[in-house]
Amino acid sequence: MKLEDIMTRDYKTVKQDATVFDAVKIMLDNKTYGLVVVDDENKPVGLLSERSLIKRFILRNKRPDEVQVKAVMRRPLPAVPINMSLPKVAEYLVENGLERTTVTDNGRVVGYVTLTDMARYLSREKIWNVLLSHRQTEFTYFCPKCGTGVLRPVYTDRGEIKVYECSNPGCDYTE
Repeated sequence: MKLEDIMTRDYKTVKQDATVFDAVKIMLDNKTYGLVVVDDENKPVGLLSERSLIKRFILRNKRPDEVQVKAVMRRPLPAVPINMSLPKVAEYLVENGLERTTVTDNGRVVGYVTLTDMARYLSREKIWNVLLSHRQTEFTYFCPKCGTGVLRPVYTDRGEIKVYECSNPGCDYTE
């Protein structure tokens, strides 16, 4: 079995400047749990999933029409080449704490593969390792300004995320 045999080719996109409300509407209308995020030139720049919404949006305590997708998307765009073996794809998902990743062919996104897709073709042990990896691995959100710092949440006294700030002392980026 090859990756191209189990991946989804008909993926949906959302612009990075769209609101979270717009993205969720696209997800609901298309019965999908993830979107490829594109820039103004339709170049893939990130991935938005239910997990992204839970981890990076809910605690902001903002209205979905007030927050842009680029503030909550997973970046850089997780991707595996179409010729990667299924065990290697599973390993990539585990090591990066992902539930989905895009699939590329010569650098161009041609689809995505999810844990559910992988579960249909992996042994019980490997499925268990992939599923449990989410409890152990956090995805790193790199600063879009300096590219080296990691975005860390800054909380209000009520425990809500006020902003994300760059961990690089020489960078003043916040979002």
